[in-house]
Amino acid sequence: MTNMKKIRDVLERQSREIERLWSETGKQFEKALELTRSCRGTIVVVGFGKSGAVGAKLAATMRSAGRRAFLINPVEAFHGEAASISGDDIAILISSSGESDEIMRIIPWLKKKKVKLIALTPYERSNMARASDVVLKTVAPMDTTDNYASYSTCLSALALGDLLALALLYDQDIERERSSSVKAGAGEAIYAIEDLLATRPNNPVVKHDLIFRDALIVLTSKGLGAISVIGEDGKLAGIITDGDVRRILQRSQGSITQLFLKNVDSVMTKNPKRITASKTLFDALNMMEDNAITVLPVVNEDSAPVGMLHLHDLVQLGMLVGSSGRKPAAATAKKRAAKNKRKPK
Repeated sequence: MTNMKKIRDVLERQSREIERLWSETGKQFEKALELTRSCRGTIVVVGFGKSGAVGAKLAATMRSAGRRAFLINPVEAFHGEAASISGDDIAILISSSGESDEIMRIIPWLKKKKVKLIALTPYERSNMARASDVVLKTVAPMDTTDNYASYSTCLSALALGDLLALALLYDQDIERERSSSVKAGAGEAIYAIEDLLATRPNNPVVKHDLIFRDALIVLTSKGLGAISVIGEDGKLAGIITDGDVRRILQRSQGSITQLFLKNVDSVMTKNPKRITASKTLFDALNMMEDNAITVLPVVNEDSAPVGMLHLHDLVQLGMLVGSSGRKPAAATAKKRAAKNKRKPK
């Protein structure tokens, strides 16, 4: 048998084994899902070597489902890190043999803490499986080479672990909160605007009675392409963008010096579009596209500016313009201009 035929046979077998997983683990999977759903603490994933790599992916997916989860190396756990685990936590143990010395050494301590254990292993009669509350049976290696690579076991453990996390995500019913015709971008289901502002807290703000020249200095130094203007009450009163500055200079008929000495409130765009920090990035993208704008002031419940969103922020997160299922801002602006041109004077 050639190597390529062996590889094809391995893939075909894995396909059959993945299909069979549910029939063998259905009831146990429901028990494991109930444990993860009811977990009041942290989901601790324990794995070593290749199983640890699978565990890292599982922990990351659990965090995507909004759960506290992390991977712990059983050797490091034995040397003190297990002290952070409490009885409110659950532990997911991953082992290709079910007899990993590193994992078996910390199981008595976990049991003493009354931590519920979920085992991912091919061998139901292994010591790790016997010590666990729930066993999700993974696929056993098909030959010695597969055993060295841990291919079959890791692939099936990854599938079962991700199914647990997916079930938690489906519990949240994220799709119901969106229109069925809208396709989600990369970060919109997870991030609120306030999450982004926490990492990029730049908030260029000037008072309405500042002179235009000094406002330009702030606008240039902040590098966001816009500044928010506040009134006496501290609420958002207007905005000045790079585009506004170009248009103001183009329209100016008098001395540039006189223009620079004017108060900001005489040249700003009044009552600009704005969005609250509790809204999602998806909402911000829609507002930008609908109004053909690239910067958007963010305000709190009292209408005071707390940040400034730029379209580039959303692009960097993978939320490309037009990904919301609506027409891109440029196309929207072009259509609006054409429509206005057709109107009778």
